[in-house]
Amino acid sequence: MLSFITELFPAVYAEEEKEEVSIESVEVVEAPAEEPEEEEEPEDIKPAIEEACGETPTCTPLKHHLDECTRRVEEGAHEDCVEELYHFMHCVNDCAVPKYFDKLV
Repeated sequence: MLSFITELFPAVYAEEEKEEVSIESVEVVEAPAEEPEEEEEPEDIKPAIEEACGETPTCTPLKHHLDECTRRVEEGAHEDCVEELYHFMHCVNDCAVPKYFDKLV
Protein backbone atom coordinates (compact mmCIF):
# COMPACT_ATOMS: atom_id res chain seq x y z
CA MET A 1 0.00 0.00 0.00
CA LEU A 2 2.81 2.38 0.86
CA SER A 3 4.55 1.79 -2.48
CA PHE A 4 1.34 2.69 -4.28
CA ILE A 5 1.12 5.98 -2.40
CA THR A 6 4.77 6.83 -3.02
CA GLU A 7 4.33 6.11 -6.73
CA LEU A 8 1.24 8.27 -6.84
CA PHE A 9 2.77 11.13 -4.83
CA PRO A 10 6.53 11.32 -5.40
CA ALA A 11 8.70 12.85 -2.72
CA VAL A 12 9.90 16.41 -3.30
CA TYR A 13 12.98 17.70 -1.53
CA ALA A 14 13.67 21.35 -0.80
CA GLU A 15 17.35 21.09 -1.70
CA GLU A 16 16.77 20.35 -5.38
CA GLU A 17 17.82 23.05 -7.80
CA LYS A 18 15.16 24.38 -10.06
CA GLU A 19 15.83 24.61 -13.75
CA GLU A 20 15.09 27.96 -15.23
CA VAL A 21 13.23 27.71 -18.48
CA SER A 22 13.41 30.59 -20.88
CA ILE A 23 10.42 31.50 -22.98
CA GLU A 24 12.41 31.15 -26.19
CA SER A 25 13.25 27.52 -25.45
CA VAL A 26 9.63 26.48 -25.01
CA GLU A 27 8.10 25.13 -28.19
CA VAL A 28 4.38 25.71 -28.64
CA VAL A 29 2.55 22.79 -30.18
CA GLU A 30 -1.04 23.28 -31.21
CA ALA A 31 -3.40 20.38 -30.98
CA PRO A 32 -5.13 19.43 -34.21
CA ALA A 33 -8.62 20.84 -34.44
CA GLU A 34 -11.18 18.13 -33.92
CA GLU A 35 -14.46 18.37 -35.69
CA PRO A 36 -17.24 18.10 -33.13
CA GLU A 37 -19.79 15.46 -33.79
CA GLU A 38 -23.14 17.01 -34.43
CA GLU A 39 -25.72 15.18 -32.43
CA GLU A 40 -29.25 16.37 -32.42
CA GLU A 41 -30.72 16.38 -28.98
CA PRO A 42 -34.20 14.96 -28.83
CA GLU A 43 -36.98 17.42 -28.17
CA ASP A 44 -37.96 17.70 -24.52
CA ILE A 45 -41.52 16.43 -24.24
CA LYS A 46 -41.98 17.39 -20.59
CA PRO A 47 -43.12 21.04 -21.01
CA ALA A 48 -45.68 20.18 -23.68
CA ILE A 49 -47.12 17.31 -21.65
CA GLU A 50 -47.30 19.39 -18.47
CA GLU A 51 -48.97 22.28 -20.28
CA ALA A 52 -51.57 19.95 -21.76
CA CYS A 53 -52.19 18.36 -18.36
CA GLY A 54 -52.59 21.80 -16.76
CA GLU A 55 -55.49 22.47 -19.13
CA THR A 56 -57.41 19.27 -18.36
CA PRO A 57 -60.82 19.53 -16.67
CA THR A 58 -59.33 18.00 -13.52
CA CYS A 59 -56.56 20.58 -13.14
CA THR A 60 -58.32 23.69 -14.50
CA PRO A 61 -60.08 24.57 -11.19
CA LEU A 62 -56.78 24.26 -9.31
CA LYS A 63 -55.09 26.52 -11.88
CA HIS A 64 -57.91 29.04 -11.35
CA HIS A 65 -57.32 29.04 -7.57
CA LEU A 66 -53.57 29.51 -8.14
CA ASP A 67 -54.18 32.41 -10.55
CA GLU A 68 -56.56 34.08 -8.09
CA CYS A 69 -54.07 33.72 -5.25
CA THR A 70 -51.30 35.12 -7.44
CA ARG A 71 -53.49 38.10 -8.32
CA ARG A 72 -54.21 38.79 -4.64
CA VAL A 73 -50.50 38.63 -3.78
CA GLU A 74 -49.63 41.01 -6.62
CA GLU A 75 -52.26 43.43 -5.25
CA GLY A 76 -50.54 43.42 -1.88
CA ALA A 77 -52.11 40.61 0.12
CA HIS A 78 -49.89 39.19 2.85
CA GLU A 79 -50.10 35.52 1.94
CA ASP A 80 -48.29 33.02 -0.19
CA CYS A 81 -49.64 30.63 -2.77
CA VAL A 82 -47.62 27.58 -1.81
CA GLU A 83 -50.64 25.44 -1.03
CA GLU A 84 -52.38 26.34 -4.29
CA LEU A 85 -49.19 25.70 -6.26
CA TYR A 86 -48.68 22.37 -4.51
CA HIS A 87 -52.21 21.18 -5.35
CA PHE A 88 -51.94 22.32 -8.98
CA MET A 89 -48.52 20.71 -9.51
CA HIS A 90 -49.71 17.50 -7.85
CA CYS A 91 -52.62 17.34 -10.30
CA VAL A 92 -50.35 18.05 -13.28
CA ASN A 93 -47.84 15.40 -12.17
CA ASP A 94 -50.56 12.78 -11.68
CA CYS A 95 -51.68 13.40 -15.24
CA ALA A 96 -48.22 13.74 -16.84
CA VAL A 97 -46.20 10.88 -15.35
CA PRO A 98 -48.01 8.05 -17.19
CA LYS A 99 -47.64 10.01 -20.44
CA TYR A 100 -43.87 10.33 -19.94
CA PHE A 101 -43.52 6.58 -19.67
CA ASP A 102 -45.78 6.00 -22.69
CA LYS A 103 -43.42 8.18 -24.76
CA LEU A 104 -40.31 6.40 -23.47
CA VAL A 105 -41.47 2.94 -24.41
